[in-house]
Amino acid sequence: ENYPDSMVAGAWAWMSDVEDGKGALDPKTLQLIGLAVASQIPCEYCTYYHRKAAASLGASEQEIAEAAAMAGYVRNWSAVLYGTGADVDAYHDMVDGLFAQP
Repeated sequence: ENYPDSMVAGAWAWMSDVEDGKGALDPKTLQLIGLAVASQIPCEYCTYYHRKAAASLGASEQEIAEAAAMAGYVRNWSAVLYGTGADVDAYHDMVDGLFAQP
């Protein structure tokens, strides 16, 4: 009812491919990422789904809380950097310096 009939099979196939656990990330991590993204969109439907899916795959309440908190943390710094007009090249240089190999 909420998706075109002609596309339902493809949508389920896409969802299955993304969540089948055959990629580089384990299924629980994928669901925690989904939860973090959903919490920032925000989407009540997606947040509910990904929280339940993560828990069903063994995510603890602390892991779920950490994924949501990380989403907020990233959004905070995005707002600060965009809002203050931070120089992108200078920022890249600073981050590259943080992760440079000695």
